[in-house]
Amino acid sequence: MKPIFLFIVFTFSSLNFSIEKSFYYDVLASGSIEEIDDMILMIEKEKTVPLNLAYKGTLIAKKASLIKNAKTKISLFKSGIKLLENEIYINPSEVEYRFLRLAIQEKCPKLLKYNKNLIEDRDIILAGFSKLSKDLKKIILDYSKISDVLISSKLK
Repeated sequence: MKPIFLFIVFTFSSLNFSIEKSFYYDVLASGSIEEIDDMILMIEKEKTVPLNLAYKGTLIAKKASLIKNAKTKISLFKSGIKLLENEIYINPSEVEYRFLRLAIQEKCPKLLKYNKNLIEDRDIILAGFSKLSKDLKKIILDYSKISDVLISSKLK
């Protein structure tokens, strides 16, 4: 899969296309440090826009969960969360950013105490769900099947 992934990354990067949501979320869910690093590089080659910064922050936070070294893990996590939180601060009603944070907070170890916005984010996602793109709705619905906070039957 790696050669195909690299081909896609470099093709999209060189043509300056924006990142496709389903491709991004597949990488986020993959649990592969290599794929996450490749996606971060792809994002860094893109135009710096709020969504890309939120994506990058989420990927960095996810990557932290895959690192063994505790010091590096915490440092990466904090830097990723800082990017994501900054975008939420600037765009507090952006449903996708709230979804990204909810997904990170829900899977985050309790010892990091990064779980204070679960209900707030869930409520914003539920309220804005109907206005989202078809692709993002599908991604959120799929996630809701494994979530303890975001219940699929409430997404309309």
